[in-house]
Amino acid sequence: MNIKKINLIVGREFAIRVRKKSFLIATFLTPLLMAALITVPSLMTTVKDNRNKIIEVIDPSGIGESVLEDQAYTTFTFRKEGDLEEYKKTFDSRDLHAVCVIEPAEGNSAEVRMYSTGQIDPDIQRYVSRQISSEVEKRKLASYNIPQLKEIMEDVRTNIQIKTLTWTETGDEKETVKEVYMAIAYLSSFLIYMFIFMYGSMVIRGVIEEKTNRIVEVIISSVKPVELMLGKIVGVALVALLQFLLWILLTLIILLVVMTLIGSGTISQMTEAAPQIQGGLAGAIASFDTGNGMLTGIASTLSQIHFGSFLTSFCLYFIGGYLMYASMFAAIGSVSDAETDTQQFQLPITIPLILGLFIMMHTFQHPHSSLSVWASMIPFTSPMVMLARLPFGGVPLWQLLVSITLLFLTFLGVVHFSAKIYRVGILMYGKKVTWKELWKWMRYKNG
Repeated sequence: MNIKKINLIVGREFAIRVRKKSFLIATFLTPLLMAALITVPSLMTTVKDNRNKIIEVIDPSGIGESVLEDQAYTTFTFRKEGDLEEYKKTFDSRDLHAVCVIEPAEGNSAEVRMYSTGQIDPDIQRYVSRQISSEVEKRKLASYNIPQLKEIMEDVRTNIQIKTLTWTETGDEKETVKEVYMAIAYLSSFLIYMFIFMYGSMVIRGVIEEKTNRIVEVIISSVKPVELMLGKIVGVALVALLQFLLWILLTLIILLVVMTLIGSGTISQMTEAAPQIQGGLAGAIASFDTGNGMLTGIASTLSQIHFGSFLTSFCLYFIGGYLMYASMFAAIGSVSDAETDTQQFQLPITIPLILGLFIMMHTFQHPHSSLSVWASMIPFTSPMVMLARLPFGGVPLWQLLVSITLLFLTFLGVVHFSAKIYRVGILMYGKKVTWKELWKWMRYKNG
C-alpha cells in the first residue's frame, strides 16, 4: 500500500465533508440542542403559573379545613355543603379554578373529588392529596386511643440509609454511589454505539455516492481499491473526531453564556469559592453538600474514577470500534447502487452493536459476571460492554489489554476481507449481490 496516496485520499475526504452544509449545520446546531436539553428543563421548573387560583372546598367533615392552607397564587375557601349542579352551571362566572369535594368514607377514610371545566393544576392536586392523606392517617391512629401515640410513632419511624464503601489501593475507605458509575457507564457506552452507527452510515453513503456518480472509476485508475477504502474510512474518522471536539467546545461555551445571562450572581459566588475548593470536580460537588451525605458520596465516587485512563480507553475503543465496523460498512456500500439496497447486508452487521447495548444493561448490575467479562473481550461487543465495566473498577489490566488488542486485530482481519469485497463491488453496477457471491469474493487469493 502507498501511504502517500492514502494520505491524499484522507485529505480529500476530510475537505469534502467539512465543507458540506450538512456538516456545518449539524456541528453548530447540535451544541444548541444539547445546551437546550441541559438548561431548558431546569428553567422550566422555575416557571410557575402565577395566576391567582381559587379552590372552593365542600367539606362537611372539616378534614380539609384543618390542613389545607393558602399557598402562593392558590386560595382555599371552605363550605359545609354545596350543590354540584349549581356549580356546574355557574362555574365560569364564579372565576374558580376547581371545586373540591371531601366526603367521609368507610373506615375513618375520606373520598376526594375535584371538578373543573379545564385542566386542574397538578401541583394543587398533589398538595391536596398529600395533606388529606396525612390528616386521615392521623385520625385513624387517634381512633385507637393509644397513650403518647405521637411520641411512639416518632420513635418507631426509621429510615436506614445503606452506605457502600470501597477499599482503595492504599487501604483507605471511600464512600461510593453506584448510580454515578451507572450514569457514566451508560453515557459512554451509548455514545460509542451512536458514533459508530452514525459515522459508519456516513461511510456507506459516501461510497454509494461516488459509485453512482462514476467518480470512483476515475479514482480507481490511480489508487488501489484497498487504499481508497482505507482513505475514506480514516477521512471520515477525522471528521468525526473534529465534530465531536467542536460539539464539546461549543456546548461548554453556550452553557457558560446561558449561565452568565440567567445567573450572574451564582457565577460570581462560584468564582469566589473556587480557590477554597480542593480536589477538582469532586471537591466542588462535596462543598455544596447540605448535610444528607449524598453529594459527598457522589464526590467521593467521582474522585475514585481515573478519568485520564478512562478517556484514553474511550478514545481507543471508539477508534477501534469505528474502524472495524466502518470497514464492513464500506464493503456494504461497494456492492449497493442505492442506500435502500444496503438493508439486507446492514442488519447482520448491526445486530452485534444492538446486542452490545443489551449486554451493557446487564453490566450495570453485574459488571464482573461471566457474560459481562466475555462480552467485553469479544471485539464486536467490547466497545460498549468494556466501557460499561470500567467506571465500576476492578477490571484486570490483562483483560483490558487483551480486549483492545483483539479489537484492533479483528479490525485488520475485517479490512483484509472487506477490501476483497470492495475491489470487486466498487466497479459492479446494476446487479443484485447475494451473500453467496460475497463469500466467493472474500475467498479470492489476490485482494
